[in-house]
Amino acid sequence: MFILKIFVIMFEHLKYYISRIKQLAKNQIQYPDCKFYNGSILINSQLGHYNILFQNAQVINSIIGSHSYIQKRSTVVNANIGKFCSMASDVSIGPGIHKLNGISTHPSFFLKNTPLIKKYSQEDAFISSKETVIGHDVWIGEKAIILDGVSIGTGAVIAAGAIVTKDVAPYAIVGGVPAKVLRMRFNSIEIDGILKSKWWDKDEEWLQQNYKSFNNVLDFTKMINEKLS
Repeated sequence: MFILKIFVIMFEHLKYYISRIKQLAKNQIQYPDCKFYNGSILINSQLGHYNILFQNAQVINSIIGSHSYIQKRSTVVNANIGKFCSMASDVSIGPGIHKLNGISTHPSFFLKNTPLIKKYSQEDAFISSKETVIGHDVWIGEKAIILDGVSIGTGAVIAAGAIVTKDVAPYAIVGGVPAKVLRMRFNSIEIDGILKSKWWDKDEEWLQQNYKSFNNVLDFTKMINEKLS
């Protein structure tokens, strides 16, 4: 009997790994210019172009813009993420919400649609997840947590280990628990110019021709103004 149980366990593990390999192959066919590392999971989500999901990264019920990458062991749930975002390892976006004003915080008493084995609630009487919106060119440091429903502005930087509980302005650098603004990346005039340029929506040829100006905000602003004049 013991040997039979071991065999069953091994067989279930084998089925799981085979299903993961099939899913990786399916993802690669659907998004041929993206890259999926072993263990990465994409469920009910949409990618752009040139995205990378590193080892054991999970993307669930989300939209990821072109060029954005998600490092190993990070989890993204119910999020809309812009283009050119950089997400480090062990990041959590949209970890879920628990009810605080009830007798218990356990979801079995408030949710019917949950993977729990035993559920008491006959309906979903509580919103357990809200969409998190992240702009373009956002850098999220290792082990940062961004709570459900938060909005992160374009160009913002989330420091490693930060817990973001409220909206972050464009081009702000935030850190700490809870996260607070440490400084702005640029002054208000420069920020306004960069946002108006919408460089993240430019085509690949434009980016290739103008990427050197990205090294300096003055060079970039000058280049944009010349093209607009």
